[in-house]
Amino acid sequence: MQNLLIDRPSEEEKFEIMKKMYYSIPESSSGRYSLPDLRPMDEVYSDFLKRGDSLIVLRSGEEIVGHVHSGPQIDERLAFGRSGHIYDLFVSDIYRRRGAGKLLLSASLEELKRSSYLTVTANTYRLGAGWRLLKSDGFEEKKICFSVGRTHHVADRRLEVMRGIREDLRSVFFEISSSPEVLRSQMSMTPSELFFTLNETLDSGGRILICRRDEKAVGILIYSVFEDLMTYNLLGYIELVFVMPHFRGKGVAKKLLSFATNDLSGEGVDETFFECVFDSDYHNWSKAVGMSEFSILLEKSLQQ
Repeated sequence: MQNLLIDRPSEEEKFEIMKKMYYSIPESSSGRYSLPDLRPMDEVYSDFLKRGDSLIVLRSGEEIVGHVHSGPQIDERLAFGRSGHIYDLFVSDIYRRRGAGKLLLSASLEELKRSSYLTVTANTYRLGAGWRLLKSDGFEEKKICFSVGRTHHVADRRLEVMRGIREDLRSVFFEISSSPEVLRSQMSMTPSELFFTLNETLDSGGRILICRRDEKAVGILIYSVFEDLMTYNLLGYIELVFVMPHFRGKGVAKKLLSFATNDLSGEGVDETFFECVFDSDYHNWSKAVGMSEFSILLEKSLQQ
């Protein structure tokens, strides 16, 4: 595109970009958030550009008409810096659908590749402008995040749900990790990564639920509560749902989910999230129990 230049922002311009990002949150969240409900800007972006992140801008003359913010994928706790992430990509209205987004994305991917990242990810909403841009550049769906409110109890009285302890996790972990290839395809984790993640969750106040039938543990669910980064609302997160193979399809997981969401509702949590591998059994289960699709994590290899 003529008269457009990839550049770096000055310190003063970085602050203006942060303000633009803040006021565009309602649009970038597809209407999920409204400005009156947001935390103050300095809280929402308290860690802005503090993790070795990169900020690239697109100029038309002296005017900044777009930017892309990228850096290490901080959610990949065991990836040892091998994955990058695009946190924000914005183009002014007048320059959209004219190739400006592709220009910014290309510049960001080249920089991440030079930084020795093997893959890059980005979160977006299905069928939005960001989703279309990423898909057109070869990004593929890796994970899907669902949200769910309070759910109804399963009527089967043979299934009893109770609070568990860490020993309950250890007692079923052999069964969970006995098929590493299944664990990788269903949860995109190795057994050691899963064990680390769950223990970290429990150390931070996560809770365990056990479903029993005839005194036998047939399912487990681990969940936690966290504060929304954008507002002061409390949200729930399902870390793990697992049902013993012979008891799948009998309402065990739904019974556990119902107990968890009702428990969270009593604490003022109206929305709970669950993330799973795209097109996995968990993906199908989430849709079957009535969860709503929230966002998509897309990924692209940088080794090509």
